[in-house]
Amino acid sequence: MSAFTLMTQITARLVRAVLRKRALLVSVPLVLAGCVSHSADNRYYQQVSDQIVPDSKVIDFRIAPCETLWTLDDSEAMSNSLYWLRAMDCADRMSDAQARFQAQQIPATRWDQVFKQSILLSGADPDQQQRRTLLAKVSEYRGQMPGQIRPLVQLWRERQNLQVVLGDEKARNARQQAVNEEKIQTMAAGQVVLENNLADTRRKLENLTDIERQLSSRKQIQGDLPDNDASTAAKPTSVNAVKPSETYTPAKDQNAK
Repeated sequence: MSAFTLMTQITARLVRAVLRKRALLVSVPLVLAGCVSHSADNRYYQQVSDQIVPDSKVIDFRIAPCETLWTLDDSEAMSNSLYWLRAMDCADRMSDAQARFQAQQIPATRWDQVFKQSILLSGADPDQQQRRTLLAKVSEYRGQMPGQIRPLVQLWRERQNLQVVLGDEKARNARQQAVNEEKIQTMAAGQVVLENNLADTRRKLENLTDIERQLSSRKQIQGDLPDNDASTAAKPTSVNAVKPSETYTPAKDQNAK
């Protein structure tokens, strides 16, 4: 057996011995704690119990299911901003019909119920008047809300106000567009009337031009013809007039009376 092998075996034995001693030292307090009476007056046992089994279960609202989120109403959850952020996220994922149905299941008698309804209905594409009504309801219960969530509520209100302003601008632009389209139609109709009047005036001018051209042609033709009265010559009378003696007169019948 070499010296190196011998040293390795000795080292392994020492390590195992040290580990046994440490395990024994760790297990002794646990054994002693098991022997202590589990009474309410034992502070050591109470401290260990509190560390192992907490009194309340902590809910991670970031991954809380949306189906059971709306039924929670304890004060700890209602004062937790993560709960309301998750509620807003769940409301955005719902369809309009689902959000309205869920809002109808929540009675609006407390500030948290009103805020839940407002979150649900604000994601269901309300009109301008309905969104203003939601803002007014939340503002009425704002004084009852915990201070921890008031900054979040303020952000939600600002978002809804921006939606209202955007809707007003869209409605104003739609009205202005309708007015502009009506003006354009009126101008187009007026242009058609003007074009018809212009075409009628052109036809009349063309007719007048034809009439003037015809009259001018007739005057020119009449100026080229000779004057019949002036050119007609007087006929000369015969110099040798016929005498009565040269005229034959038939004889009268004697039997005629």
